[in-house]
Amino acid sequence: MQVASEHIAPLQDAADLEIATEEETSLLEAWKKYRVLLNRVDTSTAPDIEWPTSPAE
Repeated sequence: MQVASEHIAPLQDAADLEIATEEETSLLEAWKKYRVLLNRVDTSTAPDIEWPTSPAE
């Protein structure tokens, strides 16, 4: 979750300042989606947890 937030912060800054490139906007959306999906992980199924794929992969 922290890794996602670290990727989101500078991308969000660029978006807030309206200077984000199309690639940055796309990455921002992907990282936000990943963070939401991480939040939804059902840890009660451990150790058989299905982790979402990181945008970095």
